[in-house]
Amino acid sequence: MPARLVAAALVALGLHGPAAAQTAPPPFLVVDQERILTGSARGRALLAEEEAAREALRREARAIESAFEEEERRLTERRAETTAEEFRALADDFDARVVAARREQDARAGALAQEFDQRRRAFYAEVGPILVGVMESRGALAILDETTVLLSDQALNITDAVIAEIDRAAAEAPAGDGAAPPAPAAGTD
Repeated sequence: MPARLVAAALVALGLHGPAAAQTAPPPFLVVDQERILTGSARGRALLAEEEAAREALRREARAIESAFEEEERRLTERRAETTAEEFRALADDFDARVVAARREQDARAGALAQEFDQRRRAFYAEVGPILVGVMESRGALAILDETTVLLSDQALNITDAVIAEIDRAAAEAPAGDGAAPPAPAAGTD
């Protein structure tokens, strides 16, 4: 990015020289949504559950594949002792079961991906009140995702404060409570 463009952007954002240390609250804040997920204890637990479910599906797929490989080996050994028609029927049946098993595994993987997506959406919905609380406590008008911001003062990034609030709310919630975490008190950083 040319120096003039950067300077123009800084001037437009009010992030130049002594004026950058404004006393008025910033009109917008920045947050890294992915880091909220990967940085909070609640998010890490969600990711660990997802990985455990993916690994269970992979183990099951490997077991099914191993069983089919063994069956294919036995079927190949039987080829010499069966007629071509009998072997063709056995091979067709085997192929149909392999295809059906693969489709079932693909469907289960798709359903798992949808479940993960829904659980992540629920996580972010539960984080919403915390974001609102932090935004209000800082007098901001909006929160932008860091990935959509071209340039900003890192003092506007509230990701660490939001992660701390998520973890605090999770620690205060009774075990197994699925309720949304409470919004932080005014002035919380």
